[in-house]
Amino acid sequence: MFKKISIDELTPGMYVEAVAEKTSQSRVSQKGYIKSEVGIKQLKQSGVLSVIVDTGKYIAPKDVESIETVNSSSISGKKKLNFSQQLAKAQVLYKKAKELQHQAFRNISEGAALDLEPFVELADKFIDSLFEDQDALMLAAMIRNKDEYLLEHSINVSILLTTFARHLNWPEADIREVALGGFLHDIGKIKVEDAILQKPGRLTAEEYTEMKRHVEYGLEAISELPELSAIARDVIGMHHEKLDGSGYPKGLTGEQISLTGKMAAICDCYDAITANRVYKEGEVSGRAFKILMTDSGKHFDADLVGQFIKCLGVFPVGTLVALSNGKLGIVTRVNREFPLRPKVKIFYNWRQNHFLEPKDVDLARSYVSDEIERSVKAETLGIDLPKFLNEFLG
Repeated sequence: MFKKISIDELTPGMYVEAVAEKTSQSRVSQKGYIKSEVGIKQLKQSGVLSVIVDTGKYIAPKDVESIETVNSSSISGKKKLNFSQQLAKAQVLYKKAKELQHQAFRNISEGAALDLEPFVELADKFIDSLFEDQDALMLAAMIRNKDEYLLEHSINVSILLTTFARHLNWPEADIREVALGGFLHDIGKIKVEDAILQKPGRLTAEEYTEMKRHVEYGLEAISELPELSAIARDVIGMHHEKLDGSGYPKGLTGEQISLTGKMAAICDCYDAITANRVYKEGEVSGRAFKILMTDSGKHFDADLVGQFIKCLGVFPVGTLVALSNGKLGIVTRVNREFPLRPKVKIFYNWRQNHFLEPKDVDLARSYVSDEIERSVKAETLGIDLPKFLNEFLG
């Protein structure tokens, strides 16, 4: 069982799962057993105030000498990778996440129990990537295949939720749980027929009823996992609930929906709107923001929608933007101070319809006069964005 304790309560033999609170940017990058008082002192010196321990993994101090410890090498002081290296690392992580999702969907379709441990490990890696370079992880999520929407949607919702929770200054242990919930939030769709999932037209009443059951199926899939936290369960069970009670599966209203559930509904909707699918093209982020704001107070929490947009930025990472000089670029870094002037990688001339040698441009620089005119969809220009990202963005 996981338990949050202060650093002063930590003793040799305890198993540290994650840092809960800290006063500095140092992070425990490797969970494990506390071997001695020296390890505790090192954590204190790194600004750790409280930790999450797994009480089921306690080892008597006399036996702990043979156990791997959380020590000074676990406190991250690693040399920071450049953006290209972070992006390459994030892409590998994203690929592994898809492989894990595919295996989990296949196991459930065959009637096997869900193995939670690989998802816990994946959530830890996503959080590491998020803290190392949030923009790289967000950009990796843009390299999507419309034929793999089911797999990628769950991963992207997890990334969005993780980023959102960090923006709201959640404890690191809770961020991991919301990431885990994101990975699993649509796990029940594996039991819904593909003919319904991929239907291009309007669903019949019977088909829509079956579609809505994916939440029920998902909750069934995790019913034998008592170690799964309430945070993760709320993501799975509440991501289609709406403030006015028109959502499903329970038709919850207002404060009956947890904070986590309200956040999950926003992230799920945003990714569904912006993603390309077999039967429809995704919308630009601005259009998705407008839909979320229009439905604020009715379907979504208005304050949270505002925070979500602030979290992603006016032009989120991965947005294609047309500049006033006739060039096209992709946003690689948001600018918190000047939201309308992010960093972009220029790679196309949209007036003359031809590719350019990729070039990084910081629109916030005083000598850069170009401005963003609008965001655009790659499909309207016949650009294979995933191919470009894979081949030229590194």
